[in-house]
Amino acid sequence: MKIGIYLGDIKKPESQGDLTFELSFVDELLSQNTSHEYVFYYFGKKNIFKKQENAKFVCLKYFKKPEISFYPFCIKNYKKPIYSLNYRLKKDNINVMFFLKPYLHEHIEAPYFAIIRDVAHRILPHFPEFNSNQIFEKKERRLNLFLASASHIITCNDVAKNDIKTLYNVIDEKIITLDLPCPNWVKNVSEDNLVLKNNGLFKNSYIFYPAQFWTHKNHIRLVLAAQIMKEQNINLKVVFSGYDKGNKSYLLKIVKNLGLEDDVVFLDYVNQKQLAALYNNAYAMVYPCLAGPDSISALEAMFFNCPVLISDHLGYNQQLKKAALYFNPLDESNIVEKIKILNDVQIKDELLSNGRLLISQLKSKNYIEKCLNLIDNFYLIRQCWSLKESYNNK
Repeated sequence: MKIGIYLGDIKKPESQGDLTFELSFVDELLSQNTSHEYVFYYFGKKNIFKKQENAKFVCLKYFKKPEISFYPFCIKNYKKPIYSLNYRLKKDNINVMFFLKPYLHEHIEAPYFAIIRDVAHRILPHFPEFNSNQIFEKKERRLNLFLASASHIITCNDVAKNDIKTLYNVIDEKIITLDLPCPNWVKNVSEDNLVLKNNGLFKNSYIFYPAQFWTHKNHIRLVLAAQIMKEQNINLKVVFSGYDKGNKSYLLKIVKNLGLEDDVVFLDYVNQKQLAALYNNAYAMVYPCLAGPDSISALEAMFFNCPVLISDHLGYNQQLKKAALYFNPLDESNIVEKIKILNDVQIKDELLSNGRLLISQLKSKNYIEKCLNLIDNFYLIRQCWSLKESYNNK
């Protein structure tokens, strides 16, 4: 079949966050031997993927205006007009679409699968990034339509599944759970230890939190944990890395007011080589995020044999099982107590062993194979109408 893949906005190939999952998904998909033909649709200045014989990459930014019979759908946020994806899918004769993130600009007539990792904006609507002006209402209205029209919705675990069912009134049979895979970039990356030298860091001298500076990422809790560790003479710094999403200046002020300038290190975006070094030399990755229900960072840390401490959310519990220690993300004292538990060598070794076992089971190859099986099974349904021409509804 001819399968369309919606990537969304392609930025940097080494970005943290959702793009890590998307890049890994595409790389693994293109490495599979299959008779399917792929067309990837994206926003961005250039295609960052390698050319493949069975794959075509289409930049939505450069769509030409469609024929008058198709009303152009223009997105105002871009410098150049972006016209109807639905029109382009018809033109490219796409049999099935696969959305790696929601597409909320228009209704899509082609049958499609949608990967939804979380609905945090509904679980935590009080955070500024989820509740600004009329964005929330508009997004919700479009997301309801997008999910209602999906052939299947793929998510990471039962917690996410139940959130989608409850908040968007989706039937159980429509939602499929697939465990989040460990991203591919970790396999062949070399470490850049200059990031440690340049910031006065050495092995086991810091706890690490890689997360963009969103408010729901709850960085403040580790700042307060740093204060407790300083008072208790626990010689560990707190290291943050990530792009500023509006909350960094607030955190810097708190750090200054508490006199923790030497105890909390703020790094901006770090590339994959630097990230590998930070994971590999950290005393632990401590992840107090208030949203869930899964974490790519936790899987990355486990690959580099870095102990994982994470928020006590059911989603993280389901994802990581016995491979992590869990804490109350709103209690900095509890976080410090969990950090101190790692002084027990037996507990730490068992945690790392469980992490290695979990990573060995969560391969991108297995995830992609399951996705392709879903598409292959859907072929029997897709045979009900033409695979080569648009349906003529008279």
